[in-house]
Amino acid sequence: MKTADLTGALLDFWVAKATGAKPSVDSQMQFIPSTSWEQAGPIIEREGIHIAPMPGKGSTWCATAVGRLQDRANATPGPWIQGPTPLVAAMRAFVAAKFGTDVQNS
Repeated sequence: MKTADLTGALLDFWVAKATGAKPSVDSQMQFIPSTSWEQAGPIIEREGIHIAPMPGKGSTWCATAVGRLQDRANATPGPWIQGPTPLVAAMRAFVAAKFGTDVQNS
């Protein structure tokens, strides 16, 4: 599946995997970074995720992960990924930086 197409619980599942957690059905009911600024904020800050509106594209946003704070000088930015909200774009960018532009359903 394309990282750029991840939404909802599936996106949150892949974000959990990218953080190193072992996602479960129970944890997914409480871990919702694609809709919670409180949960996504620390990821955005730690991973150096840049988020911006897409001019001329209505409510479309784009994001890229430029690297963790401690190794940003040597980091290679991930791809720019679009989303319908800032958080969806940011979390897609985080997953893409960790796993690439395609992920395997699991």
